[in-house]
Amino acid sequence: MRRLLLLLSPRWKKFRNRVRTPGRERLRLPFIVSLVAVLWVIIYVVFAKALAYFTAEEMFGTVAAVKLLSMIMAPFGFVLIVSNIITTFSTFFLSEDLPLLISGPVSLHTLYGARFVETLGESSWMVLVFGLPVFLAYGTVFPVGVSFYLLSLVGLICLLVMATAIAIFVVEMLVRTFPVRRLRDLFVFVGLLLFAGIYLLFRMVRPEEFLNPEGFASLMDYLSVMSEPSSPLLPTSWIVEMLRPYITGYGYKDRFFYLALLVTSAIVAYRLVGHHHQAVYFSGFSKAFESRGARLTRSWVVGALERLLERFLETPTVRLVIKETLLTARDSGRLSQVLLLAALLVVYLYNFSVLPSVESPAATHFLKNTVAFLNIGLAGFVLASLGIRFLFPAMSMEGRAFWILKGSPVRLRKVLWVKFIFYLIPMLCLGLFLVIVTNRLLDLDFFMSVVSTVTVVLVTVGITSLCIGMGVVHADFKDVDPNRTATSFGALLTMIYAGLAVTAVILLEAYPVYRIVTASYFGRDLGRLDYVIAACCFAGVLGVVTAFIIRPLKMGLDRVTELEV
Repeated sequence: MRRLLLLLSPRWKKFRNRVRTPGRERLRLPFIVSLVAVLWVIIYVVFAKALAYFTAEEMFGTVAAVKLLSMIMAPFGFVLIVSNIITTFSTFFLSEDLPLLISGPVSLHTLYGARFVETLGESSWMVLVFGLPVFLAYGTVFPVGVSFYLLSLVGLICLLVMATAIAIFVVEMLVRTFPVRRLRDLFVFVGLLLFAGIYLLFRMVRPEEFLNPEGFASLMDYLSVMSEPSSPLLPTSWIVEMLRPYITGYGYKDRFFYLALLVTSAIVAYRLVGHHHQAVYFSGFSKAFESRGARLTRSWVVGALERLLERFLETPTVRLVIKETLLTARDSGRLSQVLLLAALLVVYLYNFSVLPSVESPAATHFLKNTVAFLNIGLAGFVLASLGIRFLFPAMSMEGRAFWILKGSPVRLRKVLWVKFIFYLIPMLCLGLFLVIVTNRLLDLDFFMSVVSTVTVVLVTVGITSLCIGMGVVHADFKDVDPNRTATSFGALLTMIYAGLAVTAVILLEAYPVYRIVTASYFGRDLGRLDYVIAACCFAGVLGVVTAFIIRPLKMGLDRVTELEV
């Protein structure tokens, strides 16, 4: 136990030193705690209101509340496994202190325990923190005791342990075939699994049955289907079944069975994966130091792209574009996330294709326009999250080789401009794809199509500028995994700024869009005051977007010349 705590002590000391650091670093912890508290309150209020609405229905209230908990827990478990798989590569195979620990007098059992705790903490803290207010809302709305909170906490901890154990087992099995530093094929495989997992998860939850009771022969059929767990073999279903008696008011004797099932499964998973770790770890760890090769650099595709760019751009700019292309292509972790993004986009667009029809033409018209307008904000938040993941670490991806750029005759401002334009093109393509396809699915009129398209274009340029500029301000060239900067304090600030900007744009456009769409449908003329208000609102949108674009990029251009490795 002492050696385990000794191996975990560097993490604790690093956290303690960050808290004690004077200046802006010291303000991070209070800021993050305050932000988490605000998000806690928002999540709690939303779920408490929804559950209170459910309980108002005498027959369907408890059934809907249990189904909602099931729909929450299933994605929780899936996200935990994916997050743990990504984190396991860094903690078990790519961490810089591993060669020292492997060569030292540290047993594999102790190393496994320490890295298990680190992996669990790094990959699961966000799900745990933001999942607790959901259970607090359930405990407030329904008459539960202290045992509800204790069982919820124990159940979540067991779920975290099992998700971490599964992730470690999967990674250690795969690295025996795929070298860790050549993970392209591996992550393509993981990406396909993610796509299949999302599809299966979507089908197991069966949300269409939750919203369409008329499709059943009788009320009892509907209630019986709604009461069934998503899958009796999933640990997330065990948690739901363990907490079900507190919601429905009956079946208390079964909760200890599911509690025992969760605890024993977590212990067995930890022990079995520990034995497997001792048997295969050295084989996978040795492959972590194999060379990556130069297949991309010598690829004919890269050569053709280089010759094409040389026709239009000067040689230094072409070399910078090729460098960005190779950096992006070599980051094999992004491949799985691109496939996951494709899966999510399919679900995203599918939801627009199955919007319910309303008997009234006026109601249908306003429903489609309302959804289309809200889609602007939704697309903005999707693009912001992608910007945090792919664009924010763009400067940190240079790593310790940044000194080569700093010592080269190419101006660093030019490097930043190349990064901005390089990432702006795919972001614009994605944003336009989302808004144009959804507009076609909703069959919008010309005005709403133009407003949504232009707004998404402006927001996309702003998000690209914000992520690139803030990524320069908070660049970290020393981290073994530059992609970790996507979960740093700077990334959190960037996400907050992006969310505030997108929200401001939506609020400013809401009134003029509503007035114009209403007047157009009913054939009314707008008054002079309406034109003045619409002009002021759209001018405000342009002001917000202009500041959104110029300010972060200017900060990055000023900061890039001061960066040091």
